Amino acid sequence: MTPVEALQCVIEASGGQTALAKALASRTGRPVRQQHVWNWLNRDGGIPPAYAPLIEAMCKERGLNIDCSLLCPGFYPPG
Repeated sequence: MTPVEALQCVIEASGGQTALAKALASRTGRPVRQQHVWNWLNRDGGIPPAYAPLIEAMCKERGLNIDCSLLCPGFYPPG
């Protein structure tokens, strides 16, 4: 699974790009908008590494097995 495919799974489980952005914003206290999520998906090729642990925790709460190494393999190597 590529980082973009992993992100697509997270987006679907979250209820869409806007829902994921709102969830991240509420957990971090930082502004995260739908446009950021779109950019990660379509332009940037994945999420910023700082968001990977948070998204991994959100996935575990929803019963998804998507970890940091799937979201950002260059920063969090599989292990």
